Amino acid sequence: MLKAVCKAVAVASLVACGGGGYSTSPSNNNPPPTPPVGGVSVTNDVYTPASRTVAVGANVSWVWNTCSGDIYTGQQCASHSVTFDDGVSSGTQDQGSFSRTFNVAGTYPYHCLVHPQMTGTITVQ
Repeated sequence: MLKAVCKAVAVASLVACGGGGYSTSPSNNNPPPTPPVGGVSVTNDVYTPASRTVAVGANVSWVWNTCSGDIYTGQQCASHSVTFDDGVSSGTQDQGSFSRTFNVAGTYPYHCLVHPQMTGTITVQ
């Protein structure tokens, strides 16, 4: 019995000192991926930046940063896509990344199949 009381006091002490406090980071405690330089972040309902200008031959990566949660609710991720008007698509996903190489100059608009208000443009010069 005394052993159980001591264990309960030890756990309570750790929680009081920050060992089990509230966190807004994903439940796995790893920071969300960030887009590479020149890339695009896919977050909840927006691409950041929405427009990007790149040189012919550039490879652009989109990285999903859509997961949120805490130790109480667990990790929750929203699904999005990167779907170009010319038919190239990442498919719908809630984590990960997608890359496309642009070999021809022009303007490439894209959107999310799940959230049509999410739009972006890659301009290739």
